[in-house]
Amino acid sequence: MVAEDDLISKLCSKTDYVTLCISSVKKNIKGQHTGVSVLNAEIDAAANSTKEALAKATTLYKSASSKVEKEILGTCQEMYGDAIDEAVDAKAAIKAHDSASLNSYLSALLTDVETCEDTYSDFSRASPLKELDDLIRNLGSNCFKIASQIGL
Repeated sequence: MVAEDDLISKLCSKTDYVTLCISSVKKNIKGQHTGVSVLNAEIDAAANSTKEALAKATTLYKSASSKVEKEILGTCQEMYGDAIDEAVDAKAAIKAHDSASLNSYLSALLTDVETCEDTYSDFSRASPLKELDDLIRNLGSNCFKIASQIGL
C-alpha cells in the first residue's frame, strides 16, 4: 500500500492541484496502481463532478422562472452531457495508447465546461455552477499533467 500511495503522491506532486489530485485519485482508483490507473481515476473524478454539475443544472432548469435562465441552463446541460461523453472517449484513447486523441478529448471536456460559464457571462449573470465548474477544470488540468508524466 505504501508503494501505491508513493506512486499517487509522485504523479500528483507535479500537478497544479496536488491535494485535490491525491484525494480524488484515492477515492476513484480501481485495481492495481499504475500510471494509467491514476490517470483513469482522475478522469473518473472529472466525469463524476461533471455528472454532479449536470444534475444541479437540471434541477435549476426545472425551477428557473425566466426564459434567459432556462436558455443558459439548457446550454449548460448540453455541454455537461458532451463533457461526460468526452471523459468516456478519453479513457478509450488511453486504452488505445492514443495521446493525440486523449489530449483532444480532455481539451474538449474543459471547453464544454467553460462554455457553460461563458454563457452566464454573456448574459451578465453570476453562475450558480461556478464552484463545480472550477473543480472540473482543476481536475482536467491534473489529467493533462498526469498524462504527460506517463507518456500519454
